[in-house]
Amino acid sequence: MKQLKYYIVDLLLILVPFLYGYLINAMILPLYPFIMQLVFLVFWYFVGIRFSNWNISKWKSFLIGNSLWLISFTLFIWQFILLDDVSRNINIAGFSQNYMLPFIYGAAKLLPFVYSGTMMIFSAYILMFIPFSIGFFVRKK
Repeated sequence: MKQLKYYIVDLLLILVPFLYGYLINAMILPLYPFIMQLVFLVFWYFVGIRFSNWNISKWKSFLIGNSLWLISFTLFIWQFILLDDVSRNINIAGFSQNYMLPFIYGAAKLLPFVYSGTMMIFSAYILMFIPFSIGFFVRKK
C-alpha cells in the first residue's frame, strides 16, 4: 500500500494546471506556449498514470484524478453557456478558465477555424481530458 504522502503529492499535482494558468493570466505573458503545451500534455499523461496506481477502484481513482477538472468544467458550462454576460460572476469564470489555460494553445492550433472563445475553451477542456485518460487507462491494471 502506498504511503499517505504519495496520495497527497498526487492530489497536489492536479493543482499544477490551475497554478500555471493563474500565473500566466496574472502576468499576461505566456511562457513559450508551444513548449508549455507539450510539457503539459506529457505532464498530464503522467498524472493519469499516477492516479491509475491508486489502490482503490478504477472509477474512484479516475474521478478523484479528474475532480478539479470536472468542477472547473462544470463551472465553465454554468458561467459561459447557461448564464448570460450580465449574470456571469467574474471570479468563478476566471477560475474555470485558469484551470485549462495550459491547454488553450493546443486547442487553438488543432482547431484554427473555430472563432468562438467559448468553443475554444471547451476544446481545451477536451484536450486536457484526453492525455489524462490515456495515461490512466494505459497503466491501469
